[in-house]
Amino acid sequence: NQNGQGSETGHLTLLAKDCTGYTNLCRLITAAHAAGERNAPRLDPSLLPSHAGGLIVLSGCPQGELSRLVVNSRFEEAKRLVQRYLDWFGTENYYIELQHNLAPGDTARNRHLIALARETGARLVATGNVHYHDRSRHRLQDCLVAIKHCTSLEESHRQRRPNSEYYLRPVAELAELFRGCPEALENTIDIAERCTFDLTGERLYTFPD
Repeated sequence: NQNGQGSETGHLTLLAKDCTGYTNLCRLITAAHAAGERNAPRLDPSLLPSHAGGLIVLSGCPQGELSRLVVNSRFEEAKRLVQRYLDWFGTENYYIELQHNLAPGDTARNRHLIALARETGARLVATGNVHYHDRSRHRLQDCLVAIKHCTSLEESHRQRRPNSEYYLRPVAELAELFRGCPEALENTIDIAERCTFDLTGERLYTFPD
């Protein structure tokens, strides 16, 4: 994701609710690859309003624009950013994303994001930033990251995750992590139920048998 001025980049999550959303998502992905460099797609957010139909938007991980604004205490800018997405997608389709992987800064960032949601009327959703299904696989993930960047384990600290907490957590663990904001967990179910698009059942393509 790249902002309109091109001064900052950040991650953003777009989910297709239905066939219209999938069509818009495909067009946005094509635009991002056309504008970016090889293996580094970039999407100009000014394209989002005209392709908002059928999409649910999550504000992104700690590398998202909203999280970085909050971490840098740029709260007025963060508020304007949330309002922009609410205007583009509607209150029912934009969620401020909370992640807690027991990494430095997670608690403070989530506290500010929750306060921002309360102030702007945006919804909250808890996500996991999962990079491996089981905690025991974190060392394999570290190796894969080092390979991706053509470097050694010792030299890939900046690219690797800060701990072994980026696994697929059981519901009980998630409930404990987000016990101060239960609606963020409840909204994960709401989003899942609203995303009814099925690539194999929409007859968009003729797949070989």
